[in-house]
Amino acid sequence: MAGLERFIGVIDGLNDRIGRAAAWLVLPVIGALFLQIPLRQFVGFGHREVNDIGQLLHAALFMTAIAYALRWDSHVRVDIFYRGMSERRRALVDLVGTVALLWPWLGLLGWYSWPVVLSSWRDQETFLDAGTPGYFLMKALLLVLAVLLGLQSFAKVASSVLILRQK
Repeated sequence: MAGLERFIGVIDGLNDRIGRAAAWLVLPVIGALFLQIPLRQFVGFGHREVNDIGQLLHAALFMTAIAYALRWDSHVRVDIFYRGMSERRRALVDLVGTVALLWPWLGLLGWYSWPVVLSSWRDQETFLDAGTPGYFLMKALLLVLAVLLGLQSFAKVASSVLILRQK
């Protein structure tokens, strides 16, 4: 059991650090969005590139912070019944939901995004409208999401198992 708790702690700690670091991306995202208006209205150029950079930062923020949200149980949940359940019953719901719903989805995401990401990296794909470099980075975030969320889901399952094993 100590090994399982250590595993959970390592994954939780990793996603805590990544989630806190990702939170700082909010500032450049807001800056990029704010810059679009003066660039479009007064300068007449550059807003497409800034928009592309803003999209990339926004995607990085959310794709890396999703696992952090799962770690702190801050994800979207219809908890009409969940909040009134005992800790053991919530652990069972989390276990079944993760294994039956999240894991198959993550498997499909990883399976189908892998060739798309490889192709995009090979071609050094750019954003369509402005030709801004770096679109391949946005596609790579699909795999980052799958890995981080997958790791956190394993920690969630391990945590649920520990709760269900308690007498």
